[in-house]
Amino acid sequence: MNILQFNVRLAEGGAAGVALDLHQRALQQGLASHFVYGYGKGGKESVSHQNYPQVIKHTPRMTAMANIALFRLFNRDLFGNFNELYRTITRTPGPVVLHFHVLHSYWLNLKSVVHFCEKVKNHKPDVTVVWTLHDHWSVTGRCAFTDGCEGWKTGCQKCPTLNNYPPVKIDRAHQLVAGKRQLFREMLALGCQFISPSQHVADAFNSLYGPGRCRIINNGIDMATEAILADLPPVRETQGKPKIAVVAHDLRYDGKTNQQLVREMMALGDKIELHTFGKFSPFTAGNVVNHGFETDKRKLMSALNQMDALVFSSRVDNYPLILCEALSIGVPVIATHSDAAREVLQKSGGKTVSEEDVLQLVQLSKPEIAQAIFGTTLAEFSQRSRAAYSGQQMLEEYVNFYQNL
Repeated sequence: MNILQFNVRLAEGGAAGVALDLHQRALQQGLASHFVYGYGKGGKESVSHQNYPQVIKHTPRMTAMANIALFRLFNRDLFGNFNELYRTITRTPGPVVLHFHVLHSYWLNLKSVVHFCEKVKNHKPDVTVVWTLHDHWSVTGRCAFTDGCEGWKTGCQKCPTLNNYPPVKIDRAHQLVAGKRQLFREMLALGCQFISPSQHVADAFNSLYGPGRCRIINNGIDMATEAILADLPPVRETQGKPKIAVVAHDLRYDGKTNQQLVREMMALGDKIELHTFGKFSPFTAGNVVNHGFETDKRKLMSALNQMDALVFSSRVDNYPLILCEALSIGVPVIATHSDAAREVLQKSGGKTVSEEDVLQLVQLSKPEIAQAIFGTTLAEFSQRSRAAYSGQQMLEEYVNFYQNL
């Protein structure tokens, strides 16, 4: 079996983390695997390109830059295709799995992708296409994240915000949604198998395209994190006031980090110590420690290991890996209500809470938080969480899925 993983980025974002981990685990088990990614920062080669074997940068910088410039007007990517991979794929002996992840974000023209898949499957029938849906892009006219909007259910008639990712200057979602959905139906007709890590994304997809069309395989922590976990000593209780973590790539984005909630935690003063991890922190106070964006996973996990809890308030994530990672090292997660957080926490017996409850919970000790959220002792919660988010289990489910196709 030959597997090609496709994702717009190599090592940035949750979808990239899942695709890259599947690639590395497949290689480790002796399977033939390559990772094809769109581009790195600024349309260039990813800074992580040399760190991983069998990876291919796919998109010329000018293609990505043109898509970025024109998307704001057209609401779709006009350029980008897989045509140069046609010979490589069709001449590969034996079954080939094309495993798509995030194909949007200024990378590829969707119609070109569909036509490419048709052409490849006509030439080589033992090619299988799998597509993991890491967001809601497959059901909307434009947006990757719905952020509470349910306009996709009625054809994206009028977009409530032009700033939802990916942002635009003119709203054309209502003009594009029918054609976009037809392309997904064509992928289904080609035998493309859709998977999502999250139940609520699968439910949205199945409501449009038919019951059972999208299956569930939950994300798991990656190999690098598992290696780090093995070396981290469990921290049962910290000394002094509760240390509370807030983690996001860009801390200014309210969709990922509820700005008002963080300010209310800051207002608790010396009752807590607030630690932020991410770029562009707008939070400054005597009880705030801004660590910046930490690219070294080992350093981030070591820092989180010293925390009493992680507060998660995102409205736009679908199966956030940072929750799996924090829970796996025994850090309780205090999450506000969202489908994504609810789904992740339920795997280890946890629950989401209101914003008012967050302000009370962050003042408790680590064992008290574990008891309140997970209904058990800190030790039992840690053991349960370590088993719940296994990356090896994720690979086994995917490989079993590939083999059964």
